[in-house]
Order: sequence, then C-alpha cells, then structure tokens
Amino acid sequence: MTEKRIFKNVLVICTFFFLNFISYGGLASLQSSLHLEEGMGVITSAIGFASLALSCLLLPKIAMRFIGHKWVMSISLIGYIFWMAANGYAVWATMIPASIVCGMCGATLWTTQGAYFAIMAKHYAAKKGQDPRAVTALFFGIFFAFFRTTAVFGSIISSTILNQKPENQTQPSNEQLSQWCGLNDCPNSGSNNTNLSSPSSTTLWTLVGVYIGIGVLAFIISVVFVDAVPADWAAAEYQNESKDMGKMIAKSLMATVLHMRHLRLLLLIPITVYTGMEQTFRDAEYTKSFVSCFLGIWMIGWCLIPSSVVNAVASLLGGRIMKYTGLFPMFCFAFCMDLAYQVTLIFWEPSVNEEHWFFLIPCLNTLADAIWLAQMSALYGILFPTKFAAAFSNYNFWKSCGNIIEFAYSSYLCTSVKLYILMGFLGLGMALLIIVYVKYMRQTRPVEKQALPSATVVDDDVKDKQDVFTVGSENAGFTGSAVMDGVEPSAFETVSIYRL
Repeated sequence: MTEKRIFKNVLVICTFFFLNFISYGGLASLQSSLHLEEGMGVITSAIGFASLALSCLLLPKIAMRFIGHKWVMSISLIGYIFWMAANGYAVWATMIPASIVCGMCGATLWTTQGAYFAIMAKHYAAKKGQDPRAVTALFFGIFFAFFRTTAVFGSIISSTILNQKPENQTQPSNEQLSQWCGLNDCPNSGSNNTNLSSPSSTTLWTLVGVYIGIGVLAFIISVVFVDAVPADWAAAEYQNESKDMGKMIAKSLMATVLHMRHLRLLLLIPITVYTGMEQTFRDAEYTKSFVSCFLGIWMIGWCLIPSSVVNAVASLLGGRIMKYTGLFPMFCFAFCMDLAYQVTLIFWEPSVNEEHWFFLIPCLNTLADAIWLAQMSALYGILFPTKFAAAFSNYNFWKSCGNIIEFAYSSYLCTSVKLYILMGFLGLGMALLIIVYVKYMRQTRPVEKQALPSATVVDDDVKDKQDVFTVGSENAGFTGSAVMDGVEPSAFETVSIYRL
C-alpha cells in the first residue's frame, strides 16, 4: 500500500466517522434533556457505556482477528443506526437493548480505528522516513479535527429541527431559574420549569429520521472506500496466536486484562477516566443544568456550536504543535484550561439576559478536550507501540468507565457535587501523568557519547523484562528497539526515541 493510499484511508475513515457521529453525537448530547422521565436518558447512556467498557476487554481483538479491521468498523456502524432508531420510540424496552448493542459496537469501532491508524502510521512513517510517533500523533490530530466538527453539524441539525421556544409558554423568572438551575440543579428540582418540556412526537421522528439517513450514508462509505489492512501488516499482531476460537477468546481477554499489570497503564487510569467524565459532564450536565434549564432544550445545539468549532480547530493544530513541544506541555495546557473552566462554573451566576456566556464558557473545556482525546490516543500508541489492540482496548475501557461514573450518579447528585468530583479526578490524574512523564524521560534519555555503542535502559518497576528499550548511537542520532508485552527479541521493532 502506497503512502497516498494510506493517507486516503485515513481521510475516508475520518469522513465516515464524521457522518456517523453527526448523528450519534447530536442525539447523545440531548439524552439528559430529551428523555427526562425517570432519568431514562442518563441511565440508558450509562448502560451503553458499561456495555462499551466490558466489550473492550473481549470483543475488539477477536473481531479484528477473524473479520478484519475494515469490516469490523463497517459492521459496528449498524449498531449506531439501531440506537438512533430506538430514540424515535424511547421506552425502556427499546432503549436498553439498543444502548447495549451500541456500546458493543462502540468498543469494536473505536478500538479498531485506533489500531488501524497505529498500523498505518507505522508503515507511512517507514515509507516517508519520518518519526512513526509524530505521524501517529498527526493522524490522530487530523482524525479528531474531523471528529470534533461533528458536534457543529449535529448541533445545527438538532437546533434547526427542534426550532425555537414554543409560543404561549410562560418563562420562569431569572430568580426562579437560579434556584433550580446551574450548580443548584439537584434531583427533583425545577419540576415546574417549562424550559425542560420535551418536543412533540412528530418533531422527534423528524430529527431521528435525518440522523438515521446520515448514519446509513456513513455505512455505505465505509464499505465502498476503505481498504483492508494488508495481510502481512496485520499478521504482525497475530503471528503467535492460536486460530482456535475458544483459545482466542481466552487469550484476548487475558491480553487486555494482563496489559493492566504495567505500572504505566495503572498510572494513566485516573486521567483516562477523567477524559470520559469531563466529556459526559459537558454533554449531559452542562447542557441540562445550564443551557436547557435556563434557556430551553431548543438552545442546546446553538450553544454548543462555538465550543465545537474551537474543539475542531484545536484538534487540527494540536498534532502539528505537538511535534515542536512534545506531548507533556500540551497536557499541561489542557489541565490549565479545564481548571479554568471548572472554577468559572463555580463562581458564575448565569442569567437569561446574558446568553453569550452560555456560548463562550464551554469553549475552555472543548479546547482542553481536543488535547486530551487526540494526544491521549497518541500517548497510548507511544507507550505501548507493539500491542495496539490491548492498549487501545484498555484506553477505551477506562475512558468508558469515566462516562459510566458520570452518568451513573447524574440523577442522584447536585451539579455542584458533580463538579467537585470532576475537579478531584483532574488533579489526581494530572499528578500521576507527571509521574509517567518523568519515568518515561528517564528510560529514554539518550546515552552519553562516551558510552558503548548500545545500552539497555530498563524500567525499575518492571521485573519481568517488560518495557525494555535498547538504545544505540548512530550518526549523532538515536534509534531504539522496543520490547513490549513479552514480545520475543526476534519481533523487535525499530523505532526512533521520541520525547513526550
């Protein structure tokens, strides 16, 4: 496969993800406001993410092994279309099964996309003579630039169809809304708030029908235009694995679970969980407690458009900037932006007469979110370069756990409490991320000129010859071979040392 075809596949995958998540994202951001009765929206969302998290431990690697990367992604899109259709007749009997299926398909779709990109980046870099880790970050940056624009178009569609505030509806006073909404939004508060009224059945089905049509188009594009991973490229992932289905299932589960034994991965869990929590807080809590509660459900889409544009631009530029700064400064910037966003929400006094703040404040979070999503994906690829499937399965598992946590207590806690919990995870996650950074830099520190032609640097916390880097000096540059997850020396992969 040539460099042009590799890049074409990256763009095609970006395109059908873009279309699929216009539909899924548009509906997902409305769940907490659209299906308020008995908390069905947030509860079924939690079920969906629980299904995704559990499926990440088992399904993706098996699916990729026996179906292939391309067809796993195509088939997974069908599950999203099923979930969209269930929203047209949203009762427990339809939403729970649809959420479970969508979660399973989400696990296979996201993990396969990550593995596909990592494989393509590796071979693209080899053909172009570039650093594979920089190419990985660039590919993910392009992907998330496409991905984050989905919220813009999904919001335009939902806001246009939901239209505007119903006529002859009494608007509560700002004083009343301040008691019910924002940080004061608690279970059973604001029961008389007419801003939280659901749209008519006709309007809902119009919205769902448009989203389903876009989802079907995404499926067709994935089937027709995406190339399968060449057999010899994919074989490196499965060369030592059994073809027996039972053994494959057991080994796949063990590979994902045993991958958690790495100290690096354990230290990354809190910040990975946080990336799921902050996304859910914005899409579920901010939209319901602030936008929908103060302004009405018909304003959710419009309020998310500016922040979605910021997110998309930051995703596109993040991969390019990272080549000059390294990953860690990007993470520090994301931490500062998220902290500023959360502190602002604590001291902000929303008013219906100052609607512009509802549009501007989430831009701080989406700027950070662009960095967390794109660069966290790149970080997992950098730290675990020879076990893409297990690494991305773990990444999606723990990120989904963050979504589950936020959705699970959504109907039981006040928004203020949820915000303080979110801040706690941000602080803990960033502290442990600093430890990962320091340990990685010590491992990959270039050898002195007086050293022998090659030297081995071993993580002190790993006693079973895992995470070993062999570093050699050649032409004043440094290249290395990485041994991960018990890969035999014959399977060493030569990569250039790349600073975080």
